[in-house]
Amino acid sequence: MASLPILGGIALLIGLIILALKFAQKSSSTSTTTSSSSTLTKKANSSTNKPLNRKVTLNPEADAKYILNTLTPKSTPLEILYAIATSPDNITVATKSLELRADVVQRKLAHLVEQAKKAEDAQANATLDELLNDDDDDAWANDDEDDEAAQLAKAAKEEKKKQAAALAKATGKDAQDVTKVMLEGVDDNVLGMQWVKKNLTALGVWPPPKYATKNNINMDAPTERNLIMTMGRLNARALNSHPDLLQAGPTGKIDPTYFQSTMEYRQRVGQQLDNVLRFACTLRSFQLACAVLDAIVMFKIGCMDAHSEVELKWFQNFMEEKYGKEGTPKLILEDTYLGVPTEEPSKDKEENKTEAEKKEEEKNKLVQLIAQSRQVTTTDDKMSLEMQITRQHAEAFTKEKLALCQRQGIPPQIGMQAYRESWFIIVRAYKLNEDGSRMSNWDGAMGGSNPNHFEVLKGNKHAIFDMLTEDTIASFEKEFVGSDVSDRKVIVGWPFVISNVAQKSGKVKIHLPPPDVPGKYEFSVTIKSQEFLCGVEEFKLVVDIAQGVKKKKDEGEEDKESKKDK
Repeated sequence: MASLPILGGIALLIGLIILALKFAQKSSSTSTTTSSSSTLTKKANSSTNKPLNRKVTLNPEADAKYILNTLTPKSTPLEILYAIATSPDNITVATKSLELRADVVQRKLAHLVEQAKKAEDAQANATLDELLNDDDDDAWANDDEDDEAAQLAKAAKEEKKKQAAALAKATGKDAQDVTKVMLEGVDDNVLGMQWVKKNLTALGVWPPPKYATKNNINMDAPTERNLIMTMGRLNARALNSHPDLLQAGPTGKIDPTYFQSTMEYRQRVGQQLDNVLRFACTLRSFQLACAVLDAIVMFKIGCMDAHSEVELKWFQNFMEEKYGKEGTPKLILEDTYLGVPTEEPSKDKEENKTEAEKKEEEKNKLVQLIAQSRQVTTTDDKMSLEMQITRQHAEAFTKEKLALCQRQGIPPQIGMQAYRESWFIIVRAYKLNEDGSRMSNWDGAMGGSNPNHFEVLKGNKHAIFDMLTEDTIASFEKEFVGSDVSDRKVIVGWPFVISNVAQKSGKVKIHLPPPDVPGKYEFSVTIKSQEFLCGVEEFKLVVDIAQGVKKKKDEGEEDKESKKDK
């Protein structure tokens, strides 16, 4: 009987040895996996520990030079947008964006590896607990759990963790921020650049239509990124209404490393388009200026062709649905005048004027009418193009903006400040024959300056002219050779901006140089929107220019000239 306890002890010892061997096997397997995971984590962390330089060095002059020398007088709106997309500064920004995205991806993958390692460790610990713990959950109760000092220490520890987390987030070192970023290709069902590219292909606009490398699609990554952003903007309506995007938005399945960059890209392109418009007007190219204005509207609205009947009809229906019948943007032009500059009307409010002031104003109006009746001469300093413009859509836009402010709880005086509506006026001039037909060989001499504006730019050492290559200069000079040059030559390009959505009407005045040769001239005025897909406003004014008398120098100037001669 004495041997029974001994046998029982031996059996228990054998059971413990068997359990220990099983645990050793599991521990070995876990150790191997953990070692592999640890290696991956170290590799990832070794690169992520190095701070990534987020600064980008840009060269605006080199960027402008590239864009200007990529364009010709016959460049289309798409070709203008392609030139901007591939400009050096935009490629530099895209390259840096891709580097930053790669860094975020790498850090998130490292985090996922670390999370997998922690999960494996937790599983190993759970196995050890199963071996050592019995079935009584309360057998190993913490003797200190009811101790007040222990509870205070625990609370202090939790508070310290919260403070450390807040500091890390404030300094940009919060690893949790990276883990929460949804990344296409890393997280499931997240939409980003590749999704946009796939849908552009389905729409038939990728590769980009008529792009120079259409026979060589292996473009570099930064160029591809910018062109995808460009085509994505032009096809925004189709993409924004896609079921995938409508479903991904509310669930946060959007890759910010792409979609946030598109907002910055749109802003840069808008600024560069304004610069190209100034360039076109400086070189007097009517065709290029109109193409740039079309590109501006296409990029803002999101369409492939500013003159498409389908797009124009869509825009009209959209505006009528949102603002009503009178909501379609349109300018009504009245009281157009071209001649001697007139005095600016008084801006004082009518109710604040005395009787004497009102009589003086009537007198000034009479003087102004008399001045307008005087014939313009070749020696006048300038002519004045004046017009009264009424915005047909002002009231409908104002009502909608006020309603929007009320819905969003924004004070109207603040909500209205962000409004901006841009239009652009282009003036061309034609010398007329005696029968009223346009003279085809007029040299365009105005304001006493050389009609060859390229020689003027060169003589003045204009900054834009110095950027142009010989080939670019030749292509633009060719535009002003031959007949009907006046059709292609801009006399003045003038922007005007409405910053008050409620402004119903106003007077616009532009100064022009008078022609050098007396005769009858026709001035053609074209007004295009920089915001809306709407019709072009045009009108013509005919003016008789008389031979002027050269102004005599005053005595002071004569004295100066005589001193110089001595």
